Amino acid sequence: MTKINFALLSKKDRIEIFNQTSINTGIPAYAVEKDWWVHLVLKVLFGMEIGNHLVFKGGTSLSKAWKIIQTKKRSS
Repeated sequence: MTKINFALLSKKDRIEIFNQTSINTGIPAYAVEKDWWVHLVLKVLFGMEIGNHLVFKGGTSLSKAWKIIQTKKRSS
């Protein structure tokens, strides 16, 4: 598999990947893009000297990636 630097892709190519990921996963493209940005920011933060002292409480990632947390919708 060829490794690419996703951040260096054109905006058009990134949008196409977000859209294809949305089709394949059922997750809206805007959420796929948001998760990519969150991943990028966390990668930078944890790569810094202070990174060893940070704690990431990822309830959203636990529910999406691992299906550990079941969220309930509130009724109005």
